[in-house]
Amino acid sequence: MNFLEKIRPKEKLKYLRWFDILIVTCIMFGIFIVTSTQLFIGLLQSDPQAIQDSAESMDIASDGAAYTGNFTLQSILLIIALLYLLIRNFDFKQLKIRLHWSVIIWVPVLFSIIGLFGDLVSTVSGEYNYFDPSLFKYINPIEALNKFLALSPFAIGYAFLNGFYEEFFFLGLLTSVKDEHKWYALAFSTLVRVSFHTYQGLLWSLVIGVVYGLFYYFMYKKVIKNLLPFFLMHAMTDMFGSSLIYMLINWNYQ
Repeated sequence: MNFLEKIRPKEKLKYLRWFDILIVTCIMFGIFIVTSTQLFIGLLQSDPQAIQDSAESMDIASDGAAYTGNFTLQSILLIIALLYLLIRNFDFKQLKIRLHWSVIIWVPVLFSIIGLFGDLVSTVSGEYNYFDPSLFKYINPIEALNKFLALSPFAIGYAFLNGFYEEFFFLGLLTSVKDEHKWYALAFSTLVRVSFHTYQGLLWSLVIGVVYGLFYYFMYKKVIKNLLPFFLMHAMTDMFGSSLIYMLINWNYQ
């Protein structure tokens, strides 16, 4: 086998090698891991300037979904990652992305589970008591639609991009390994999820990276076996946050 055949094998590549995973990780998340770590260190040191500098370089940390620079950057990085996978002759057809009627059930179910757990974490940590009985009378399912309509088209577009971007990597690529390597890939996946969410603080980076990440993995591998609900559910968390009660409450009562 010559050098070119090693780079681009003749047969479709079904299982990514360790260097494939490392390269794609660096492409898609390298800059976000570095800037999130810088911001986290600034938070630990209570260094306002370090926090500001890191937040400015990590657009999603400062302006969230409605920031053009982050959309552009992720689009470019995604294209580069896809080009690398094309060069490696990766078998994209093996990725389980199916438009099925069950998607309309699984998306709200997954979001509700994640959202309620997020509400529990916020309440227990003292961040905000979402289970205050006085709030329940202001719950109105139509508020989910109102909050969606209040978003800008760009914010919605970015949410869908980011939902695909992250779960394509974690549930798509990092499960495309030989069975004997799946636990190593899962451990690596968890570490990466945590590492670029540290700007949200240690508690939430662990919740997102460990609890949510493992939940997504086992629901995908053992139950749903379709990436599409996870793309869409992740997009919902980008639009509304990891809170079911927040999404359903009419906050204008205040």
